Amino acid sequence: MTAVPRLASVAYVRVAASEPAASARFASEVFGLEKVPSVNGEIAFRSDSRYRTLGLLDAEIPSSVGIELWDEADLTTAETALAAKGFTARRASADEARARHAVAAALAQDASGNAIDLVVRPQQSGKRYFPSRDAGILGLHNVGLRSIAIERDRAFWTALGATNSGYVGEITYLRIDDCHHRIALYPARRAGVLYAAFEVESLDQIMQNNYFMQERQVRIVQGPGRQPASGQIFLHVEGPDGMIYSYVHGMHRGPAPLHPPRQYSPSADSLCAWGSTSQGVPELGAGE
Repeated sequence: MTAVPRLASVAYVRVAASEPAASARFASEVFGLEKVPSVNGEIAFRSDSRYRTLGLLDAEIPSSVGIELWDEADLTTAETALAAKGFTARRASADEARARHAVAAALAQDASGNAIDLVVRPQQSGKRYFPSRDAGILGLHNVGLRSIAIERDRAFWTALGATNSGYVGEITYLRIDDCHHRIALYPARRAGVLYAAFEVESLDQIMQNNYFMQERQVRIVQGPGRQPASGQIFLHVEGPDGMIYSYVHGMHRGPAPLHPPRQYSPSADSLCAWGSTSQGVPELGAGE
């Protein structure tokens, strides 16, 4: 039986930006992240104790999601586990690992072509997180990925040790720790990062940010709402290049699943118990 690596966290999201300056203003002044000194051309932002959890890249560099592994032995385990399922991951050079603010890394792609960085010891910061405005952000919480090959993408993540925790139609939630999910796969016509979700302190911050976005005429693509599968309260807003940034709170968590993965029908009320519907983002509407 092939061993599986130990996954620790969703470490970061790197986003290809056609207009990095506009995306940077949105991330800092509107969404409420803390800008930190840029390295290797990446415009970086903090949301918690880590050096950066969001990076904006030149549009020619592919977006990627960073997944933290426990140690370097797990990189070898990950490479072996992926190879056993027909995927590949190559060890990053020292420069490539440095560009990802990690001690070591392996670079992989899922079946859809989404770039997944497997990183060890992503850089932390000794400074207190101090955002540009009080949005109530506690840290990067989970990510949504577009999938054009949902079955094979599930196989990619389960090879890495993630477990399926629920489904809405073919939408798949994946668990790597005590939270209901940290990764969500959405069937789509193209690959890419769908959203980066940042946890906030309470429902109050969800509502305050909702009004803040309305006042500044930022497009809200869904929410405030609540996922039936995970209990997560959410607000999805659209930034430059169509990138979705989300405020989330209240996801179910526990040391072990309380029940097998639950199947929900591919309908709007399976994605939001409060009745909010997706505004022009088909993946968030279960394909409706």
